[in-house]
Amino acid sequence: MLPIDWNVAIKYAKLVQLAEGIPPAGDDVQLKAAITNAGYTYLETLYGNELSTDVDPHAGEIVSFGFLALSPTNELVTSIRGTATIMEWIHDGAFLMVPSPISGLTGFTEDGFTAIYRSLRTDKPAGSTSAVAAIKSHLTAGAAKTVTVCGHSLGGALATLLVVDVALNTPCKSPLGYTYASPRTGDQLFARAYNASVPASYRIANRQDLVPQLPPILPLPYEHVNTLYELNPPFGKIKQNVGCMHHLTTYIWLMEQLAGAGADPLNPECVGP
Repeated sequence: MLPIDWNVAIKYAKLVQLAEGIPPAGDDVQLKAAITNAGYTYLETLYGNELSTDVDPHAGEIVSFGFLALSPTNELVTSIRGTATIMEWIHDGAFLMVPSPISGLTGFTEDGFTAIYRSLRTDKPAGSTSAVAAIKSHLTAGAAKTVTVCGHSLGGALATLLVVDVALNTPCKSPLGYTYASPRTGDQLFARAYNASVPASYRIANRQDLVPQLPPILPLPYEHVNTLYELNPPFGKIKQNVGCMHHLTTYIWLMEQLAGAGADPLNPECVGP
């Protein structure tokens, strides 16, 4: 098991927080300023089709999911946000499987996540450059030397798909993956193939968060990818509800306790008891 530097994990979580702070319609001016303040150079915004559920089909909604940015050391970071519809997905409870969307990777993946992943692109019109093609282009052009993909919640599932796609189908064969509160993304065959392709994978999960416990391992053979780094909330500090245990600010707060650098507060509505 690889050791984890919690300060590094916090850094990537805060980049995901930037993606979550951008309106669904996108706002490149606001996004560029936030990324610059974080010490990165904005490259492109990622768009995709919102998660469709039986509760709310979200038909035709094209929304921003994150961004590509470049560090001063030529690290290309792809940050992917979560979504409120993850709760609808939980209530929907279908969790159907479809063949893996990753070229060269066997197994099956959850159909809703797969549909969104196939739609991830760098512009709103359908048929725009896919997320993995955009990363490959930046690598081929020489602007980027390494790749890190990070995401929270639904964004964690999408990051799981994207980082293994990068490993198998771009010049970067050793990308890093950081996910927070990610649900299970695929079946046993997918998870094993992922683990063989992305050894530097950090899957951070709050022990009391419901989303990483889904989809269940029965009746379909869902399995988490490596490697779990578990957070254990202290008793009485955080309200015991689904939203608070899943929120990215809660994850950042918990990681800061482990890093000894508690500068970011919990959401006010999540402060216990």
